[in-house]
Amino acid sequence: MNRRSLPISQLSAALLGAAALMVATPVLADTVDARCDVYPAGDDRATSSGLCTFSQRQGFVSIELKGGQRIELKPNEATPNAYFDAAGEPAKREILEANRGQVYRLATQSIFVYWDPAPFKKGVSEGGASVAPASGSSSGNPPEIVPLLLGIHQVKFDGGCRVNFNKAGKYFRAPRKIPQHS
Repeated sequence: MNRRSLPISQLSAALLGAAALMVATPVLADTVDARCDVYPAGDDRATSSGLCTFSQRQGFVSIELKGGQRIELKPNEATPNAYFDAAGEPAKREILEANRGQVYRLATQSIFVYWDPAPFKKGVSEGGASVAPASGSSSGNPPEIVPLLLGIHQVKFDGGCRVNFNKAGKYFRAPRKIPQHS
Protein backbone atom coordinates (compact mmCIF):
# COMPACT_ATOMS: atom_id res chain seq x y z
CA MET A 1 0.00 0.00 0.00
CA ASN A 2 1.36 3.40 -0.99
CA ARG A 3 0.75 6.05 1.66
CA ARG A 4 1.21 9.69 0.90
CA SER A 5 1.70 12.14 3.71
CA LEU A 6 1.23 15.88 3.73
CA PRO A 7 4.25 18.05 4.37
CA ILE A 8 4.19 19.71 7.80
CA SER A 9 3.65 23.19 6.27
CA GLN A 10 0.47 22.09 4.43
CA LEU A 11 -0.85 20.27 7.50
CA SER A 12 -0.19 23.33 9.69
CA ALA A 13 -1.96 25.61 7.23
CA ALA A 14 -4.97 23.29 7.10
CA LEU A 15 -5.21 23.09 10.89
CA LEU A 16 -4.82 26.86 11.26
CA GLY A 17 -7.62 27.42 8.71
CA ALA A 18 -9.92 25.00 10.52
CA ALA A 19 -9.18 26.67 13.87
CA ALA A 20 -9.99 30.09 12.40
CA LEU A 21 -13.38 28.82 11.23
CA MET A 22 -14.16 27.40 14.67
CA VAL A 23 -13.50 30.66 16.53
CA ALA A 24 -15.50 32.89 14.15
CA THR A 25 -18.03 35.01 15.98
CA PRO A 26 -21.72 34.41 15.47
CA VAL A 27 -23.65 36.74 13.18
CA LEU A 28 -25.15 39.59 15.16
CA ALA A 29 -27.83 42.00 14.05
CA ASP A 30 -29.60 44.89 15.67
CA THR A 31 -32.62 47.04 15.10
CA VAL A 32 -32.75 50.68 16.07
CA ASP A 33 -35.48 53.28 16.18
CA ALA A 34 -34.90 56.11 13.74
CA ARG A 35 -36.78 58.84 11.88
CA CYS A 36 -37.62 58.27 8.23
CA ASP A 37 -38.65 60.84 5.66
CA VAL A 38 -40.04 59.40 2.42
CA TYR A 39 -39.85 61.38 -0.84
CA PRO A 40 -41.29 60.30 -4.20
CA ALA A 41 -38.44 59.85 -6.73
CA GLY A 42 -37.38 63.24 -8.10
CA ASP A 43 -39.58 65.20 -5.67
CA ASP A 44 -38.40 67.62 -2.98
CA ARG A 45 -41.45 67.31 -0.71
CA ALA A 46 -41.77 64.40 1.71
CA THR A 47 -44.98 62.38 1.56
CA SER A 48 -44.42 61.02 5.07
CA SER A 49 -42.17 61.55 8.06
CA GLY A 50 -42.13 59.65 11.33
CA LEU A 51 -40.61 56.98 13.49
CA CYS A 52 -39.30 53.90 11.72
CA THR A 53 -37.06 50.97 12.52
CA PHE A 54 -33.79 50.26 10.73
CA SER A 55 -32.08 46.86 10.71
CA GLN A 56 -28.91 45.64 9.07
CA ARG A 57 -27.90 41.97 9.00
CA GLN A 58 -24.91 40.75 6.98
CA GLY A 59 -25.29 43.67 4.58
CA PHE A 60 -29.05 43.16 4.11
CA VAL A 61 -31.10 46.22 5.12
CA SER A 62 -34.69 46.34 6.42
CA ILE A 63 -36.59 49.57 6.98
CA GLU A 64 -40.05 49.46 8.53
CA LEU A 65 -41.95 52.70 8.04
CA LYS A 66 -44.88 53.95 10.06
CA GLY A 67 -48.03 52.21 8.90
CA GLY A 68 -46.16 48.92 8.62
CA GLN A 69 -44.65 49.28 5.12
CA ARG A 70 -41.41 47.27 5.08
CA ILE A 71 -38.56 47.80 2.61
CA GLU A 72 -36.11 44.89 2.24
CA LEU A 73 -32.83 45.52 0.41
CA LYS A 74 -30.30 42.91 -0.71
CA PRO A 75 -26.70 44.07 -1.28
CA ASN A 76 -25.31 44.13 -4.81
CA GLU A 77 -21.83 42.77 -4.17
CA ALA A 78 -20.57 43.98 -7.56
CA THR A 79 -21.19 47.69 -6.87
CA PRO A 80 -20.37 49.76 -3.77
CA ASN A 81 -23.39 51.13 -1.86
CA ALA A 82 -25.79 49.38 -4.25
CA TYR A 83 -28.75 47.15 -3.40
CA PHE A 84 -31.73 45.44 -4.99
CA ASP A 85 -35.25 45.85 -3.61
CA ALA A 86 -37.77 43.00 -3.28
CA ALA A 87 -38.83 43.45 -6.95
CA GLY A 88 -35.21 43.23 -8.14
CA GLU A 89 -35.02 46.96 -8.92
CA PRO A 90 -31.71 48.69 -8.17
CA ALA A 91 -31.36 50.91 -5.10
CA LYS A 92 -28.47 53.08 -3.94
CA ARG A 93 -27.25 54.06 -0.45
CA GLU A 94 -25.71 57.41 0.44
CA ILE A 95 -24.25 58.34 3.84
CA LEU A 96 -25.48 61.69 5.19
CA GLU A 97 -22.87 64.18 6.32
CA ALA A 98 -21.62 63.91 9.92
CA ASN A 99 -23.02 60.34 10.09
CA ARG A 100 -26.52 61.72 10.75
CA GLY A 101 -28.04 58.84 8.81
CA GLN A 102 -28.38 57.26 5.40
CA VAL A 103 -30.41 57.79 2.23
CA TYR A 104 -31.78 54.87 0.21
CA ARG A 105 -32.71 55.85 -3.33
CA LEU A 106 -35.13 53.35 -4.85
CA ALA A 107 -36.84 53.41 -8.26
CA THR A 108 -40.02 55.09 -6.96
CA GLN A 109 -38.93 56.80 -3.74
CA SER A 110 -36.04 58.02 -1.60
CA ILE A 111 -35.96 57.13 2.10
CA PHE A 112 -33.93 59.35 4.42
CA VAL A 113 -33.08 57.44 7.63
CA TYR A 114 -31.97 59.73 10.48
CA TRP A 115 -30.41 58.11 13.56
CA ASP A 116 -31.87 60.83 15.80
CA PRO A 117 -35.67 60.27 15.89
CA ALA A 118 -36.39 63.93 16.84
CA PRO A 119 -38.87 65.60 16.55
CA PHE A 120 -40.63 62.27 17.15
CA LYS A 121 -39.80 61.03 20.61
CA LYS A 122 -39.37 57.31 21.12
CA GLY A 123 -42.09 55.84 23.30
CA VAL A 124 -44.55 58.75 22.78
CA SER A 125 -47.14 58.84 20.01
CA GLU A 126 -48.17 62.04 18.26
CA GLY A 127 -51.23 62.29 20.54
CA GLY A 128 -49.05 62.12 23.66
CA ALA A 129 -50.03 58.59 24.73
CA SER A 130 -47.19 56.32 25.73
CA VAL A 131 -46.22 53.67 23.21
CA ALA A 132 -43.92 50.72 23.77
CA PRO A 133 -40.73 50.82 21.72
CA ALA A 134 -40.49 48.54 18.68
CA SER A 135 -39.51 44.95 19.34
CA GLY A 136 -35.75 44.39 19.18
CA SER A 137 -34.99 48.09 19.50
CA SER A 138 -31.92 49.31 21.22
CA SER A 139 -31.93 51.94 23.95
CA GLY A 140 -32.45 54.68 21.38
CA ASN A 141 -28.92 55.96 20.81
CA PRO A 142 -28.18 56.21 17.10
CA PRO A 143 -25.68 53.73 15.67
CA GLU A 144 -22.26 55.10 14.80
CA ILE A 145 -20.56 54.37 11.46
CA VAL A 146 -16.78 54.11 11.79
CA PRO A 147 -14.40 53.72 8.83
CA LEU A 148 -11.84 50.92 9.34
CA LEU A 149 -8.89 49.88 7.18
CA LEU A 150 -9.08 48.68 3.55
CA GLY A 151 -12.47 50.25 2.78
CA ILE A 152 -14.32 48.38 5.53
CA HIS A 153 -16.79 50.27 7.75
CA GLN A 154 -18.32 49.28 11.07
CA VAL A 155 -21.78 50.12 12.41
CA LYS A 156 -21.66 50.27 16.21
CA PHE A 157 -25.02 49.68 17.90
CA ASP A 158 -25.88 50.00 21.59
CA GLY A 159 -25.31 46.82 23.53
CA GLY A 160 -21.98 46.07 21.89
CA CYS A 161 -23.23 44.80 18.52
CA ARG A 162 -20.80 45.56 15.71
CA VAL A 163 -21.50 45.00 12.00
CA ASN A 164 -18.57 45.29 9.58
CA PHE A 165 -19.27 45.90 5.88
CA ASN A 166 -17.60 47.15 2.73
CA LYS A 167 -18.98 49.76 0.34
CA ALA A 168 -20.96 47.06 -1.49
CA GLY A 169 -22.71 46.26 1.78
CA LYS A 170 -20.98 42.86 2.10
CA TYR A 171 -20.72 41.70 5.71
CA PHE A 172 -17.32 40.84 7.21
CA ARG A 173 -16.77 38.82 10.38
CA ALA A 174 -14.22 40.03 12.85
CA PRO A 175 -12.08 37.31 14.40
CA ARG A 176 -12.94 36.58 18.00
CA LYS A 177 -10.21 37.24 20.53
CA ILE A 178 -8.96 34.16 22.31
CA PRO A 179 -8.46 34.80 26.06
CA GLN A 180 -4.87 34.51 27.26
CA HIS A 181 -4.32 32.23 30.25
CA SER A 182 -1.58 33.08 32.71
